[in-house]
Amino acid sequence: MKNNVNIRKIVIWLFVIAVASLTIATIAFFSTENYMVSFRDKNNFEGNSIDEVTTFGIDQLKEIYIHSVSSDVSVFSTDEENIKIHFYGRSATALKSEKALPKLITNLEGSKLKIEIEYPKTLFSWAADVLLDIYIPRDYRESIIIDTASADVDISNLDLNNFLCKTASGDLRIESLGSNNLTLNTASGDVDIVDFSGNLKADLVSGDIDVGYRVFDNNVDIKTISGKVKIDLSQNAEFYLKTNTVSGEVVAKFPITIISFNKMNQLEGTVGIGDNRIIIDTVSGDIYINKF
Repeated sequence: MKNNVNIRKIVIWLFVIAVASLTIATIAFFSTENYMVSFRDKNNFEGNSIDEVTTFGIDQLKEIYIHSVSSDVSVFSTDEENIKIHFYGRSATALKSEKALPKLITNLEGSKLKIEIEYPKTLFSWAADVLLDIYIPRDYRESIIIDTASADVDISNLDLNNFLCKTASGDLRIESLGSNNLTLNTASGDVDIVDFSGNLKADLVSGDIDVGYRVFDNNVDIKTISGKVKIDLSQNAEFYLKTNTVSGEVVAKFPITIISFNKMNQLEGTVGIGDNRIIIDTVSGDIYINKF
């Protein structure tokens, strides 16, 4: 009986110690500068304005790397001599410290310019509506790499050697772009390309892709898991075509010399001289080859 009483006392003391330790830890946590917050004071929850601008020259620059999570990215051409980076918007947070705000981080590493958005590592930064605009001089002809998550990307009016874009959960729009090699890797997002010239290689997990060529003298290789593929070409375009879709149909508006054909979802053939190739492989999605 005495042993049972002692065990009961030990359990009670352990419980008291655990509760006290948790209370002390909680007080210490919320007493720090980064996490001071009164849940009863609504004035703590305010919108903080963000407006950062920085510039870089393009001399000796071979690559521009852009990384963003949750902030939409727009890349424009400019007649100015320098690259201009504008990060702006509002961040709604329960914390008044500047440490709770997202920040623009830029680094020039040799011939590579890195542009990134750094988000605060706090528990109470709960919403942000911020944008990243980048203005590229028209004379820049090298490479751009964009890597985003939960953000839309818009790029227009540039002529590049290489353009690589990786997105996860976000739409991509490209307009009036020339690129020797355009490489896309997207998951859960649509791709809309207008007035394009260059080779295209695209891998999509979930999303439609719509490509419009100004002049076609290139190669196209598109793979999708779930999504529609549509390519618009001038009526005098010539190419080798090979398509395959597990669940979907193939519609081609060009007169095709058939090499092989299997029902409505597999097609191989040529239009004119087949020096340029279009290869499209989808699991679930229709394929359209249109002419204008």
